[in-house]
Amino acid sequence: MAGLFTGGAVFHDDDKRLTRARTALAYFPDDVRLYKIACQWRRIAEEQAFVGRAGQVGDDLGSRVVAGRLVRDIMRMGFLLERRYAPYAKWFGSAFGKLPLAKTLSPLLQRVLLAEGWQERGEALASAYLALARRQLADGIGGKVEPVIGSYFERPFTTINADDLVEATLEGIRDPLIKQLPVVGALDQVSDLTPVLEDPSGSQRMITALLG
Repeated sequence: MAGLFTGGAVFHDDDKRLTRARTALAYFPDDVRLYKIACQWRRIAEEQAFVGRAGQVGDDLGSRVVAGRLVRDIMRMGFLLERRYAPYAKWFGSAFGKLPLAKTLSPLLQRVLLAEGWQERGEALASAYLALARRQLADGIGGKVEPVIGSYFERPFTTINADDLVEATLEGIRDPLIKQLPVVGALDQVSDLTPVLEDPSGSQRMITALLG
């Protein structure tokens, strides 16, 4: 909804009230954006090794499911880095394809989804993580942290040092209230259920309970 409000065509706005509102809501405040980026890296950190873990024990379907979840997390990180609101599932892929980052990420994500083996899946995901990290650092987010691709605690799963990226991103937050929040995320990072996200009062109660 925010993306439609701030990016849809305007045919009449004589008193400029809509223009002022769109400017105010153009994107999240900087500290909120940094918090969401850190939480998005946390999501990746939690599951990135599972693509290989599932595949290693012969659970190819499970490996593919986790890989699909991580592809979505990568795409959502792309929206955050490009300062664009992510739409709901119906338009998610179409909107992602218009992001500048999609030129780099889309071929990698296609490799993930089409890979026959978990090793190739994991390597393509890791390349996408690295592209995100480099873009983030180029934008001045994350200080001097160095993104590193390697094995997961000596296990043969290709991952990135996502925990370091979480901490480095959090360091850039200035607002003390946001800085002390648990690294869980905003409601849209916890649930993608449309009735939940479109209910302002319900959303506020849920996120208050979650972060409280």
